[in-house]
Amino acid sequence: MANQTFVSTTTIRSRREERKKERRWRDFIAVVRFLMILSLTGGVYWFITLPNWVIKNSQQIDIEGNNLLSDDEVRSLIPLQYPQSLLKLSTQELGKNLQTLAPVNNVVIQKELFPPHLKISLEEKKPVAIALAPEIEEKTNKLTVQTIGYLDEDGVFVSNEVYHNLKENPEQLPTLKIIGAPQTYLPYWQELYGFLTQSTVKINTVDWQNPTNLVLLTDLGKIYLGAYTPKKFPQQLMVLEKLKVITAQVRREDIIYIDLTDPEIPSISKKEPVKEEKNSN
Repeated sequence: MANQTFVSTTTIRSRREERKKERRWRDFIAVVRFLMILSLTGGVYWFITLPNWVIKNSQQIDIEGNNLLSDDEVRSLIPLQYPQSLLKLSTQELGKNLQTLAPVNNVVIQKELFPPHLKISLEEKKPVAIALAPEIEEKTNKLTVQTIGYLDEDGVFVSNEVYHNLKENPEQLPTLKIIGAPQTYLPYWQELYGFLTQSTVKINTVDWQNPTNLVLLTDLGKIYLGAYTPKKFPQQLMVLEKLKVITAQVRREDIIYIDLTDPEIPSISKKEPVKEEKNSN
């Protein structure tokens, strides 16, 4: 019995030693794993913050697909602050922001690490209207209408400081003009332009200087519409199309303006006929 008890005690001690070794091994593995994770995290942070993988200025951005806008003009519209970490940059978010600030769509942005730069492919949206606004000339101190920018069909406004390529090719300039403060008409532009494109009467200018009385300059003359409303505007254009026949009765140069403030009761203001003076004998 004594010998049997001695063997059992030895076995128990052996098992305890094995468990201690297993615990020490597990602790060792845990420490090694922690150190590996710490090293990996530090390595990734170091990798991301490497000064060589940073966009330091706009010249590290290559542009493809532009024609009317120059490379530098597109770069000036890219919403980036420099220096910009290339690896932290979200190309999807940058593409969306660029499409809201510039007349472009289908923007695809790729990152290149060697050497670090961005490659932007895009499609230009041609301007559909020239934006003008009244300004006082410094030399003459007179109020004149000056070009301040351009609009695309979606209402993206671009300052007159860009489109130098377009200015050198005036045949590509849009014929439609809009006069007024952009903040007053931009919320309605996309809808308004959609209506204008459906009109069979050529509309040359939209005068939005007075929001309570929208004025159209057309081939039929000056058209008063009152305040713009998306419900009434299509009706006013339909009435305007019906009035094309009026030119057979009234000469274009005799029409002062056509009032379509109430499209159900259109009126025409005409010049008074010149009375012929009778020769006295």
